[in-house]
Amino acid sequence: MAPPVKSAQRVVEVFEYFAQRRAPATLSQICAALGYPASSTFALLNTLKDLGYLDYAREDRTFVPTVRAALLGIWVNDALLQDGTIVRLMYRLRDDTGCTAVLGIQSGLQVQYIQVVKGTDSLHRTDVNTGALRPLLRSAMGLVVLALKPKAEIRALVSRANAQEPPARQVRFNELMARVDECRERGYAFSEGVATPGSGIITMLLAAPQHQPPMVLGLGGRIVTLRANHEGFVEALRGVVEQHRAHMEALPQTFAASSPRR
Repeated sequence: MAPPVKSAQRVVEVFEYFAQRRAPATLSQICAALGYPASSTFALLNTLKDLGYLDYAREDRTFVPTVRAALLGIWVNDALLQDGTIVRLMYRLRDDTGCTAVLGIQSGLQVQYIQVVKGTDSLHRTDVNTGALRPLLRSAMGLVVLALKPKAEIRALVSRANAQEPPARQVRFNELMARVDECRERGYAFSEGVATPGSGIITMLLAAPQHQPPMVLGLGGRIVTLRANHEGFVEALRGVVEQHRAHMEALPQTFAASSPRR
């Protein structure tokens, strides 16, 4: 894989930071959150401001993305969410179960939530929001994504992740593959306590439009609730996944929901 272009990577990370923060931020806040040097970050933010993608408020010295930035990917959003089908099904899933419905996609070695409909027991939680990240190799969201990948690619991801972790935190490839194979066999994944003690999530692959990354739909809540209603929640997820697949097949554009590869 070619080395990343640092300036391009930082632009994306700045916008992802704002997506998660959902509020204006000062130069020092951005530098502290992303670990960037102040001088080059100030130059980057000013360039984005001059291009019309950030606005700067002199009174409190904060930057914030503009509508122009929001419009960059709106055509993708229109193809995926315009008629509200996914979001409507997520609200139905939440109403039927009381749990939190989340939609995620892979972002490097993470899975990022791109849509969240909070359940009754998650309204107070700040870690379950659009833009939140979960580890690709340790989460149920990640297992569904990994189930689509060949073994060699998974091994490469494990090597990349382990290079950034101390020995005690490194992922054992064979153990991970056992969980991936289990996900492929069952058609869904389930994890407990990965991000928050006492909470878990059940996840399944959701049909995605062609040329878009795989999407994962999850149903999260308290572990005791998920365990007590496991079979019913799995069936509720399957029902939503099938309804969405039928909707996608009826659209004029084609879609991709890749089959697992071994």
